[in-house]
Amino acid sequence: MFDEAGENELLLDATMQLGAKGGSIGAAVGGAATGTHGLGRAGARGGARGAARGFKWTKKDVSTTLVELSGTVTAVSQLVHTTLAAIGNPLGTEVRDNGGVAVRAMVGVGMGGLNPTVVTAVLAAGPEGVAVVELRAAGREGLIKQHPAEKALAKVIAQLKAASR
Repeated sequence: MFDEAGENELLLDATMQLGAKGGSIGAAVGGAATGTHGLGRAGARGGARGAARGFKWTKKDVSTTLVELSGTVTAVSQLVHTTLAAIGNPLGTEVRDNGGVAVRAMVGVGMGGLNPTVVTAVLAAGPEGVAVVELRAAGREGLIKQHPAEKALAKVIAQLKAASR
């Protein structure tokens, strides 16, 4: 089941992966400058730990919206899945008890797409051949408020509307 606790775990994992990449790069550059090579793994561990510690000081930013797309739930589900796969990393799909479909992906926003945001799309049948897509985005922001959730939703909505034409 896609829930808020799962969002936090996914965001922490993504943040730690980015911290590990940064630490690895920093250690490799520093090691090359001093003539001490092979520090990449240690830098990656340090970067991941630093990211995990810093994560608790960030605030969760959440944004939601509804989008109506013409078509069946199955067709719109496929459209949403391919759109999220094109702009992010798909994390899973689940069928709900009420016949709706939920799709989740990690979408990068901000400079270089380095701010991870979890986007969840819940699809349900609407009136007369219309599928209603409830979009929820959750990201983390630190001292500088960048509103990653709003940016992720804007990115997804723009792609969905372009793909549904």
